[in-house]
Amino acid sequence: MWALTSLLLAGIAQAAIPNAMLRGKHSLPKLPLPERFLTSSNDTTLPPITTVYHFDQLIDHNNPGIGTFQQRYWMNWEFYEPGGPIILMTPGESNADGSEIFTTNETINGLIAQQQNGAAIIIEHRFFGYSNPYDNLTSQSLALLTIQQAIDDLVYFATTADLPMPGGDAVKPGQAPWILVGGSYSGALTSWIMVNKPGIFWAGYSSSGVVEAITNYYKYFTPIHEHMPQNCSSDVEAVISYLDHMYAVGDTAGIQTLKEAFGLGDVVHVEDFANALQSNLFDWQSLQPTVGPGAMFFQFCDALEVKNGVSAGPEGWGLENAISSWGNFWNNTYHDIVCGSTDAETCLGTYDTSESYWTNATVDNANRSWFWIVCNQVGWYQVGPPECEPAVVSRTLQPIQVGWQVGPPECEPAIVSRILQPVYQQVCTV
Repeated sequence: MWALTSLLLAGIAQAAIPNAMLRGKHSLPKLPLPERFLTSSNDTTLPPITTVYHFDQLIDHNNPGIGTFQQRYWMNWEFYEPGGPIILMTPGESNADGSEIFTTNETINGLIAQQQNGAAIIIEHRFFGYSNPYDNLTSQSLALLTIQQAIDDLVYFATTADLPMPGGDAVKPGQAPWILVGGSYSGALTSWIMVNKPGIFWAGYSSSGVVEAITNYYKYFTPIHEHMPQNCSSDVEAVISYLDHMYAVGDTAGIQTLKEAFGLGDVVHVEDFANALQSNLFDWQSLQPTVGPGAMFFQFCDALEVKNGVSAGPEGWGLENAISSWGNFWNNTYHDIVCGSTDAETCLGTYDTSESYWTNATVDNANRSWFWIVCNQVGWYQVGPPECEPAVVSRTLQPIQVGWQVGPPECEPAIVSRILQPVYQQVCTV
């Protein structure tokens, strides 16, 4: 069961991505589909689960008269019997292609469907993949990318869609129980919907739902700091403290020497260098109960703490060795994983507003759409802590600076005014 649950929770280790700051964005994993034909409970052959269906979704729920767009979804009703539930999920902040496995019994969604004789649906989030109200991702179009519009999308689908299975026009809420499932951001959507639109979904399953909008989200790193090997955290703290001290006193030469130790001497801005070091901490989120010591996060800590076959004590090896070992890990292993053949400034720099990850407004640019949500709706800026707390992430990273990094140039940071921290009888939060 742990393995099945971790399938829902897992993030993706992103390699050679266009900009390394995107390592903080984790989406549901794209996993191989089972190689079998689907049949219904009466042995009727079903369409492949890769079959794409389209729903006429409202462009603007506040102004339904302006029309609809085609919202993609996938469905599996191999276990369905009349009276069974409809299990609905959006993968959230990514193209939904490759998420079809979440309609099968290799995931929590499909297990619920199998055990309760239900059907499972994956529906693509507006402005991700090819479910777009408009044919571009300009700021004018993205004005309709809000939490409330996403909530209303799922409710409108549940209450009006005629599903492609036999009897699919008679399974709306009130006719059949609907269960909403999600993980991380889509888990938050699950919880928010149960509060914002009560009575539509019979139950919600929110896995690691990030229900609170937080501007200064330095506590993202608190469980990492508390549960990573203590010798590793000690040495990471030593390097980060050294960097922050040099920044505070204006020691640009010292900072340059430190950057060069990591093979990142070409990175122009100290915040971008600090962001690069932060990347090693993000690997924690990809850990699962099924992974072993070869996971990237543990490779990182072993590189710092194992010397000549001997592990450091809880105090670590100290600053000098930490700089050398961490730097060697970047030079010999990590740069290729994060940046591939891209030079350090192109990979890690965030100040050039002409870069395509800022300017590309074509559809299916998940990073731009996600930046928009982060900047305008939820924050979740993963930054350094206040002075009173230990730091495994540089304090040069603060909401104002990170807000600039993650928002398209047109975006004006504004956190959603009402923070929803739902407590609801039929929400299962894990």
